[in-house]
Amino acid sequence: MPSLAQRNIRISGTVLQPDRTTPIPGATIVKVNTNMGVVSDEQGKFLIDVAQTDTLMIRALGFKPLLYLPKALPVSELRVNIVLQEDSVMLGEVEVTSRPSKEMIDRALRNMKREQTSQTKNPNYLPGFEPEPPAPAAPPTILNPFGLMYDLFSSEGKQKRQLQEYLEKQEAERRRKEQDDYNRFFKDNTGYQ
Repeated sequence: MPSLAQRNIRISGTVLQPDRTTPIPGATIVKVNTNMGVVSDEQGKFLIDVAQTDTLMIRALGFKPLLYLPKALPVSELRVNIVLQEDSVMLGEVEVTSRPSKEMIDRALRNMKREQTSQTKNPNYLPGFEPEPPAPAAPPTILNPFGLMYDLFSSEGKQKRQLQEYLEKQEAERRRKEQDDYNRFFKDNTGYQ
């Protein structure tokens, strides 16, 4: 047990900005090649247990990452101050528009995954031997109360009614436009009785 305790080091420290006085809160201190780590508190302080062979990766937003190798000292606790250097990243030009450009739309369409289909899904398909389509369902009547209730109260029945109303409105609009188009050839179409 004593040899195991000598190999582990408890590192406590502070993550600082280049001026060496301002702490960096929220910096991550992670053991490399593991998913174990800690985050520095509001004063930039952290505490982590590592082996002498471990390497620490210290990162913070807006600063360059830093690798830290603990020194092979015969101590069980080590206090360190880690100074991170500021990092600046130049972002590319951003264009704000109300809709995507034609190039972006074309690129998105090219990148879409399309289902690969063959001409026939059944390799034993023979043209001319298709089954007859099913007969249309009988319209609901008083003699068929279940069909009538289904059409009145189901969401499918409501959708069918809405579709029928929409098609009727479109047909009426088409007829009105056709009549208006016909009447545009006449100078005055009133007064004839």
